[in-house]
Amino acid sequence: MRSGRVDGLVPDQRCAERRIILRLHADGDLDGVLAVYQVRRSQLFPVTCDATDQNGRAELVFDATGGANYLILFGRLRDSVDGTFTLRVTAPGPSSKPPGTPLPAKGVRSTLNPLERPDKAWSTVMRAGTTYKMNLVPRGGQCVAFSLFAPGTRDFRSTGPVIRRECGGYSTYTPGPRLGGRYSIFLEAHGSRSVTLRYRLQVAPAGPDDIGPGRLLGNQQTRRGSLNGSRINVVNFFHFDVARHSDVTLRLRAGARAQFDLVLLSETGRFLDCECGGSGRAYIRRGLSAGHYFAVVRARNGSGGSYRLSLLIREITATQTLVGGSRLVTLRPGQTASVEVRVAPAAAGRVQIRIDRFLPLDGWVFSRLVSLQTGAVGVAQLSWRPPALGRWRLQAFFRGTPTASPSSSAYLIVTVRS
Repeated sequence: MRSGRVDGLVPDQRCAERRIILRLHADGDLDGVLAVYQVRRSQLFPVTCDATDQNGRAELVFDATGGANYLILFGRLRDSVDGTFTLRVTAPGPSSKPPGTPLPAKGVRSTLNPLERPDKAWSTVMRAGTTYKMNLVPRGGQCVAFSLFAPGTRDFRSTGPVIRRECGGYSTYTPGPRLGGRYSIFLEAHGSRSVTLRYRLQVAPAGPDDIGPGRLLGNQQTRRGSLNGSRINVVNFFHFDVARHSDVTLRLRAGARAQFDLVLLSETGRFLDCECGGSGRAYIRRGLSAGHYFAVVRARNGSGGSYRLSLLIREITATQTLVGGSRLVTLRPGQTASVEVRVAPAAAGRVQIRIDRFLPLDGWVFSRLVSLQTGAVGVAQLSWRPPALGRWRLQAFFRGTPTASPSSSAYLIVTVRS
């Protein structure tokens, strides 16, 4: 490589962060790679790179941190001829100015480009005390950052935003007292090369389904709904009451392609549980004390579709397995034990008793299963005669009902000796 020329100035390093654009043109048939490294003590850390195209051009953009040192390298490819090149360095500020273009009521679809059109400002009027929902959806897995600025903002670099999201997404915001007015939504393209980034931006007042309390979800009830994560309908709230300490199950069913989260919140907004795998199926089961709760269905990654949300609240039960009121019993050979299974609070349902035998060399091994039915008073009885000498144990499993939770007992230990 013979020589090169660099045009432009490195930005003032006192700035907290500045976008740097590099444009290189290789003369003749020179081919190479343009790369940026950050210097940390004696080490070099790669930031980004780009090879020259068929026209001998390479373009890069990166965000430089104030006070950091960077090295810019242009290296000839091993099988390339020597030649000259020109490198231009620019550090432009935002091309968009506050407050920005008024956002249409139905939102907007548009594009950005990290090099050619790196930012865009939109604006919308927000009233104090009204909650608004905003959704920025970049297409194709790309990233577009957005920041919300209060009325009266004069410069996007020197003023702090009230909301900042690095890669799009859904947010809500409520202006405080005397803070109503025209808000600016400043969008910035992420990326190091010239590429078209498509996005959709929408803003609308939020309703009860978006921020709570939403629709009432009754016990043993299924509610139907739909979400569209690529539009403005991203979150649905539901609320339900638990009268006493109970076993609560929430079940979400949606299409196979849906990517939905199911979130459980307390009345004060405290996070309790989340099935956040982003799939079409979600299941939460846990014990809850008496109180008021929220179930939230949330679309992610621009996903959408219809869903069904079901609630099952069951009274928590306790099960006991006893003989004559005791869990430790000694019998003579051939004697029959009157085994009693008690479920409290009383519930009528199916019970299984597992019977294990103790072998001195092997420990506890399975012997048999017995199925019973508890009556209205929650009691089932079994007359059982151990078939051999030794130690036996019995454990009962109450399978539950639509109103009573499953439970299992402690072991009943039976010793048969002559």
